[in-house]
Amino acid sequence: MAERARDYWRALTADSGQSLVVVIVSLGVLLGMAAFGIDTATWMVKRHNDQVVADAAALAAANCLAHPSKIPTSMVINGSQTSVPACTSGTDSANAQTVAIDYAAANGLTITSSEVNVNTGAGTVQVTAPSTSPGFFARLFGIDQATQSAASTASWRSGLQNCPNPGSNIACGFLFAYNSICTSQSDGINLSNNGNTSVTGTIISNSNLTGSTNGNVSLGTATYGPNGCSNTVTYAGQDPWSSAPTQASTDYPYPINYANDFPACGGTGEAACLPNSAGPLAGYPSFCTNAGANITLTGSTNGDSTITDNIYCASGTGSPAQPSTWNGSITIDLNGKDTLFDTFVGGTITFSGAGKDVLSACGYATGGYTAANCAASVPKPTTANYPIFYVTGNSSTALDVTVAGSQVLNGDMFVPNGGANLSLAGKKPLTTFVEGYNIGLSMGGTLVGDGPVYSGSGGYTTGTDSLTQ
Repeated sequence: MAERARDYWRALTADSGQSLVVVIVSLGVLLGMAAFGIDTATWMVKRHNDQVVADAAALAAANCLAHPSKIPTSMVINGSQTSVPACTSGTDSANAQTVAIDYAAANGLTITSSEVNVNTGAGTVQVTAPSTSPGFFARLFGIDQATQSAASTASWRSGLQNCPNPGSNIACGFLFAYNSICTSQSDGINLSNNGNTSVTGTIISNSNLTGSTNGNVSLGTATYGPNGCSNTVTYAGQDPWSSAPTQASTDYPYPINYANDFPACGGTGEAACLPNSAGPLAGYPSFCTNAGANITLTGSTNGDSTITDNIYCASGTGSPAQPSTWNGSITIDLNGKDTLFDTFVGGTITFSGAGKDVLSACGYATGGYTAANCAASVPKPTTANYPIFYVTGNSSTALDVTVAGSQVLNGDMFVPNGGANLSLAGKKPLTTFVEGYNIGLSMGGTLVGDGPVYSGSGGYTTGTDSLTQ
């Protein structure tokens, strides 16, 4: 009996040992699976974060192409404040790629230009973001890292429609005033004329639309600002409007921000400035072909002769590398029969002339301004589809232009911070698009707008962008 008890006890003891082994093995498997699950969850979170960043990068690039007039921005990338470019047009693939790469980098994801596919024909931007994540517990199973890839596609439609035929009945832009304050008559656009005047083009003010006309006057369609702004253009003689100006429901940004075509140099993410070997141009952006603190061009002994095929830059006391700081003056007084192709950038610009002078803009390229395009071999614009004056100052008469007689002035005028004081008249049709904070215009003769096409509501179609995948 005692022997049987001992055998029974041995059997119980043996089974208990086997159960312990099974429990230990099972527990190890469960712990391994749990550990692998933790790594898998970590990889999934990383994959999700990468997808969010890829979406943001694709949308940022699409937004850049949809709104090419936006001002360049900056963001912190790897601890440094970095300039992020703006797109110069709806086909500016290079800057769109840079925007996508910068947005991804600012959010901790590194991608290259080969992983940003911009299809301007289809209007899409595709961002592919491959990355790897280390394994921790998964290394117990021989898995050191996992590779995942996020992909996103965004589409865009550019908001600006270029003027196809200046002088036609299409509502191409003629005047645009950015100021949205309505406290005095000088806020917005102020018009006056004497004699016969014909304007083909739209007149848009975020503020007041004021002035008086006298004689045979025909003005294009017009819009004045919301929020209590007014239209008080009086007339002696015929009504200048074929249809009364309408009041907008919102303020509009600059249709074309020409500041994007004249970027700063030398900073993080910016092109290098011209070297010391460039002499007087040292320290300026490469688009400048002629520069100085202040520039006087008269064609006489009182100043330098205007030389065709130049981009003149007047920095004043500002930094030569930063066009936004330029406060230098440019004075242009032509007397004769000059035919010139030049562009002028400065804090204040004064232009006047006589005779049969023809002054047109130079240096235009789809991707911006380059000195190489100011050359005799480059086809020159025959209509004013290109900026001729970019004025960085903020005075009430930052731009002062007088055109009379048989003169011709071909070029858009951009005064984002100050006032444009214009006297445009003469025997020749004048084609231009003027953008200013405030605009005062004394007019006569035939005036034609060549700015972006505006919608009937008084604004212009804004660009759109969205995720498609």
